Amino acid sequence: MSGGVDSSVAAALLVEAGYDVVAATMK
Repeated sequence: MSGGVDSSVAAALLVEAGYDVVAATMK
C-alpha cells in the first residue's frame, strides 16, 4: 500500500510539473 501511494504522489507531482512547464512554454 505504501509503495502504491508513493507512486501516485510521484505521478501527480510529475504531471503537475509537466503541466506547469507546458503552460509557461505556451505563454
